[in-house]
Amino acid sequence: MIDIRFSVVIPVHNKARHVAASIASALQQTWQPSEIIVIDDASTDESAAILSKMSDQRIRLLFRDIPGPGGYAARNLGIAESNGNWIAFLDADDIWHPSHLADMAAAIASAPESGCVATRYDHVFATHRKPSKMIAELADIAGRSAGFRESLDIWVRAGECPIWTSAAAFRRDLLNRAGPFPAGKAVRGGDKDMWLRALSHAPFTYVPKISAEFHRDTDNKVSKTTSPDSIPILVDTARAMMATARADERALLRKLINQQIGLYARFSFKGDEISSQFARNLCLPEGAGLFLMIETARLIPPALRHKIYRAVKGA
Repeated sequence: MIDIRFSVVIPVHNKARHVAASIASALQQTWQPSEIIVIDDASTDESAAILSKMSDQRIRLLFRDIPGPGGYAARNLGIAESNGNWIAFLDADDIWHPSHLADMAAAIASAPESGCVATRYDHVFATHRKPSKMIAELADIAGRSAGFRESLDIWVRAGECPIWTSAAAFRRDLLNRAGPFPAGKAVRGGDKDMWLRALSHAPFTYVPKISAEFHRDTDNKVSKTTSPDSIPILVDTARAMMATARADERALLRKLINQQIGLYARFSFKGDEISSQFARNLCLPEGAGLFLMIETARLIPPALRHKIYRAVKGA
């Protein structure tokens, strides 16, 4: 029997309207977590008061004096204070279905060499919901594990990271080897940077069943309060990895760099300016087409670019 003890880590910053439901979903798991570590990241709303009233013995409350963008510093504290051998992350405005930890535990038992497990999830909007993307190659690793090259290939083919923070768990020793979340180094995108480092150290397995909810229209959401106007931190990490990667892994890392830069550049289309850093940091010649698109977009007046962005997004 494999020893699986989940420590749940929940960072909280001004999530008073959502945090009770989030923690309740962790408490109601059919596979009970060993502990639920909730870190109040210097909230200025009623979050701390709500947390202080929670009396369940499985909940451990920690408090930080200075908020850390993206919750990275709070997650690092939660990992350092955890007692479980697996860390499951849950953001304070997201929800787990009751079987979430049990589904991940079953996947770990089927692929015990894995250091990371992730599940499918729903994007939940105010008016509708839709399931996360699951390409055939991602579904294919259910019941087994994927190495670094295969994980990179899935990421590139899908066009998005196969791991989402609130639907993933990692071996605690793997997170220690991969290094901490980039607290103080990134406002957004630090999760993907951590996942890339973790995938380079241990195999990954997947649960194709939807067992979590990514609530997209919630209070104080980082993706809505920050602008992706700089190069994702993942780019530097991927470049450093190429020095020791195999040839096939280097090719995929180059594609991943271009993909992530392209994603940030497209989000910047709705801003007043598109940074020249995007085109300058592409891997060429693979990113030649993207280079031309970004440089052309930089020449378009902002008002017209915003109109184009809205039209494309609507389509």
